[in-house]
Amino acid sequence: MKTKEEWTKVYHRHCQTVWNICYPYFMNPADTEDAVQETFLRLIRSGKAFRDEEHEKAWLIVTAKNVCRDEMKRARRKDVPLEEASALRSPETPEDETLLAIRELPEKQRLVIYLYYYEGYGTVKISQMLQRPQASVRSDLRRGRMALKKRLGGI
Repeated sequence: MKTKEEWTKVYHRHCQTVWNICYPYFMNPADTEDAVQETFLRLIRSGKAFRDEEHEKAWLIVTAKNVCRDEMKRARRKDVPLEEASALRSPETPEDETLLAIRELPEKQRLVIYLYYYEGYGTVKISQMLQRPQASVRSDLRRGRMALKKRLGGI
């Protein structure tokens, strides 16, 4: 079992990645923080041993995605008027125009683009993590690039 200091190191090592996976689902810092916290709690409760930091990071990415999807399903079950729900969003000013544009992409493209460019995973590793065919990952990467090019004013 890890010590508090070891868990703190794991958290600091992967917190930004988990945040960047969760934020586009909720587009508000409070809900994102809850999802990040739940992701790390699942890690601690799992007692899972990892081969290395990359395996640990991949597990956290997939778990964060699943935590967010679960929460989105729960949120859909509540009857909240759209006007009220949009008023609850906290504005965040991302410093990176590209990251903001990525956050606006459809989920499949957003996740693949983020993992490829920001986390440095190849398409083979992404397809393994997301349990999707490599061809689908490459297609989503291509579509995401094209959408980003349009949004960011590329040639």
